[in-house]
Amino acid sequence: MRGFERQVQAGLLALLLLLPLGASAQSGCPASGTSHATIADIDERLEITLRDGRRLRLAGLEPPRPTPDAPDFETQARDALKAQAGDEISFVPLDRPDRWGRIPVFAFFDRQPAESQSAGVFLLAHGFARYMPEAAARPCRIGFLGAESGARAAKLGLWRDPFYEVLAPDEREAFTERAATNVIVEGRLQAVINGPRRITLAFTPRGEHGFSVTILQRNVKIFERAGWDFHALIGRVLRVRGLLDLRFGPQIEISDADGMELIPEAQTDRAMGPDAPKPQ
Repeated sequence: MRGFERQVQAGLLALLLLLPLGASAQSGCPASGTSHATIADIDERLEITLRDGRRLRLAGLEPPRPTPDAPDFETQARDALKAQAGDEISFVPLDRPDRWGRIPVFAFFDRQPAESQSAGVFLLAHGFARYMPEAAARPCRIGFLGAESGARAAKLGLWRDPFYEVLAPDEREAFTERAATNVIVEGRLQAVINGPRRITLAFTPRGEHGFSVTILQRNVKIFERAGWDFHALIGRVLRVRGLLDLRFGPQIEISDADGMELIPEAQTDRAMGPDAPKPQ
């Protein structure tokens, strides 16, 4: 178990290096819940139904889905969450219920009141979920990404499954197999193309039909406020995550700066290729 804890700690330390220029460590991630309730059920989407009828959605988490190599993985994840939570849970509500009646929350296990444990960190650190960028989860982004990083390095849970591997920009067959699903892509930024409606971040040389990221012009200021200077990133390694669209791509459209990470050379998950441009 100590080896696993070291992996998670290493992931958390590495995350301090992944912040965009001008960003600082985030604060405001709660260490315990403010509301306590009894659990009635947990489903395969890792959504928690309370005895009083309320439904909780764990913010910042993408639940696992069945894959050819792990058709029952969502059930394994649910069972692990049930076993860890027991009958009681505490949580911090983050917003009003969504259109399906689910309340986004940060949830905590309180079986040992003096040692409250984040449900999100538990699931990410054991490879039972991936981090999902969203505004509600931003206060705990660093801790969540650190837990995910440790699980990925140790190949725990879903990270053992080829379906969830971090993709390189030129893996055309892999993109075809993952159409309309959330993916994580890591590569060296080759070019930034400014258009009237969008900015395109190209991860393969001009003329090649490869992976790109699009950002609508109306969202550019969101990234600027977060410290991103796209042209300064040419030649740097980025990791991006989001819904894969093959109609004009492969490409991902991102509207939240949390969907993109700057990766130090020593921390890359993928080989970048000998011909890729290096940072200036």
